[in-house]
Amino acid sequence: MDRKTTFWRSAAVAWLLFSALAVGTAPAQEASVVSPAVRSVYRHIAALRFSEARQGMQGLRQGEAPLPLVYLLENYLDFLQAVLDDATTATDVFFQQAAKRADIVSRMDIHSPWTRYAEAEIRLQRAALLGRRGHYVSAAREVHRVWSLLEENRQRYPRFALNRKSWSVIVALMGALPDEFRWVAELMSGVKGSVTGGVRDLEALLSEGASETLLFEEEIRVAIAFLRLNLLDDHVGAWRVLQTPRWEPRHSPLAAYALAVVAMRSGRTDEAIHLLEASPEGSAYYPFWLRYYLLGTLKLNRLDADADQPLRYFAQHFPGDSYRWEVCQKIAWHHLLQGNENGYQTWMARLRATKRPRTEQDQAAWYEAHHGPAPNPTLLRARLLFDGGYYQRAYETLQRSPMPPDDDLALEYAYRLGRVTHALERWNEAERYYQQTIERGARSPAYYACQSALQLGLIYEKQHRYAEAKAAYQTCLRLKPQLHRLSLHVKAKAGLARLKEKR
Repeated sequence: MDRKTTFWRSAAVAWLLFSALAVGTAPAQEASVVSPAVRSVYRHIAALRFSEARQGMQGLRQGEAPLPLVYLLENYLDFLQAVLDDATTATDVFFQQAAKRADIVSRMDIHSPWTRYAEAEIRLQRAALLGRRGHYVSAAREVHRVWSLLEENRQRYPRFALNRKSWSVIVALMGALPDEFRWVAELMSGVKGSVTGGVRDLEALLSEGASETLLFEEEIRVAIAFLRLNLLDDHVGAWRVLQTPRWEPRHSPLAAYALAVVAMRSGRTDEAIHLLEASPEGSAYYPFWLRYYLLGTLKLNRLDADADQPLRYFAQHFPGDSYRWEVCQKIAWHHLLQGNENGYQTWMARLRATKRPRTEQDQAAWYEAHHGPAPNPTLLRARLLFDGGYYQRAYETLQRSPMPPDDDLALEYAYRLGRVTHALERWNEAERYYQQTIERGARSPAYYACQSALQLGLIYEKQHRYAEAKAAYQTCLRLKPQLHRLSLHVKAKAGLARLKEKR
């Protein structure tokens, strides 16, 4: 439940944002089943206006939509609520209801592409949360069933494009699993994973420009963006694909959050903050707690004096089981940068009173609280500015401070300079600092050397120095840091897979 959980937490949130449910965007031959009432309910669900959506679904049950589609809408709403809350109770309720709905839909008339598709989507959403909770065998079995249902639907209704969309996303997500348990998942599910293959198929579907494809263009774009962002480390491509007027963040908290995540990862922190601050909220919308977490994180990266306010709000209200450790760490960092050592220790003490978390991000916070020491303020400022895309400010922060005499701090200092000069495209300097970090930190439990090897591989790959890139990625895989090993190794393996296709 530890290293694998990070993948499933990301996958579930990503699936929330680019859910394969596209009920308002059926292919041309099925357009008649998508009534204005169905479209209205779907828009309310996607905008987190759950009360209005539930009222609308009462009408749909009176014959305004095919029953498989109604069950899929109901499941989608429960799925969103379970992911947003991240609470055990909501997730348990979802599991029970999703299993019942899948069973009911499986016994319905198959003379419609919606029947098998609806069952597949219900099971796929269930698989995402099963994996997130650590039930990997059950999740793999569900994916196997989903795959079979989509294959059957593709045979019966080859022009029903939603089959191809969902199929491509599954292929990409399965390809992101680490090798040590991907082979088991592939064996049990029957799916051969490939990140690049899944993304390529989605992009081909979009570029073909068929009339039915254009009807669900925005969902495909979001899928491509998040797969490129999280699995291919392509920030520029992810941002570019979402630049379409059809994706409207002013009326949808999910749209605002999705764009903000991509903007943040693309070095556009100011724009991401603006998107989140303008995101709709109020009693009409279901609470979207992650908005406050991300907003506080972004403001902390910008070193705003009020960065702790949205983080505190999140810590006070979020009902879920994740992020609690990480948000305490960020509030502690805020106090440290304000010169409040007591405030830092107070929030670290909260972490010391908790059990060890499951995810890599939360484990990093827990580890700092238990093993320390407190971060060096100069290096912490440089780190946060870098994370926010303020590369020149981060570089100047480091340049104003000489390399610390302490070996551990000197290792981090070289690493931070490597990341900043890399972002500034000062390739020779970045290469030198990364190599220094690898030499200094190969035996250190810190992740700096492992990350430096990965970043060196990315530089060499960009420069078409493929033999050196392969060696760098392999170095990354040989290093075993205590924290972030899973995510770094996944990216290194993805790099090696890309290199095979470039030869």
